[in-house]
Amino acid sequence: MEINKEEVEQRFRRSRVSYNDNARVQKMVVDRMVPMILSSVERVPEKILEIGCGTGLLTSQLQRTFPSDGLYLNDLVEELCYHAATVNHVPLKHCFPGDVEKLFLPLSFDLIASASTFQWFTTPEETFKKLSKRLEQRGVLVFSTFGKFNLREIRLTTGGGLDYRNKEELEKMLKPYFEIELIEEEFHMLEFDTPLAVLQHLKKTGVNVSGDPTIWTKGRVDAFIKDYNARFAIDGKVALTYHPLYFVCRRK
Repeated sequence: MEINKEEVEQRFRRSRVSYNDNARVQKMVVDRMVPMILSSVERVPEKILEIGCGTGLLTSQLQRTFPSDGLYLNDLVEELCYHAATVNHVPLKHCFPGDVEKLFLPLSFDLIASASTFQWFTTPEETFKKLSKRLEQRGVLVFSTFGKFNLREIRLTTGGGLDYRNKEELEKMLKPYFEIELIEEEFHMLEFDTPLAVLQHLKKTGVNVSGDPTIWTKGRVDAFIKDYNARFAIDGKVALTYHPLYFVCRRK
């Protein structure tokens, strides 16, 4: 699936209010990342950049862990960036809204952190190179993304969805610029009462189910429900797979 950043921005803007109540796995990912960040920094970081701050799930943890005026935020959606800053008492002048792959970053950082965002990169290797240049000596990049089996049920049912990268692909892209200190992966299976509840869950977290911009007609939804039930229903429930990947990378 080709990534349309304008469409991604619109979907996350629409899901701003519903995101936190439905981002169950994303919250678990943030909780898993905090100990990784703490163990990776060699001293208290003076300047921190969070990429893809969204509604501020990781932002609040970073602000609590490293209370200072050195936290800077980025998000593709300008409103989300400023909202996360306001709620977490980050100066608005510390916001860098926009596509980080194209954005000029005027500072260098001791820590760059990102949760559940890098799967949206269209040119990841170039972006990893760019981020390495924005890290201080011994600076560290800690991020989570989603792996090859993420939302596998959606791909098998619709034939669409994001083309997630596996950990080996990401490792190869990172190695020219970073010493990779840790790679971990997890699998989370969420249960839903119906396939329709799966669709609603994904919509409320800003995910385009099929990559197809056409309208989901009643017939198309009915066909999806029938196929999803046939493939993935067990004991009256249906499953949805999340596949988080974690990386701790130190600038070479």
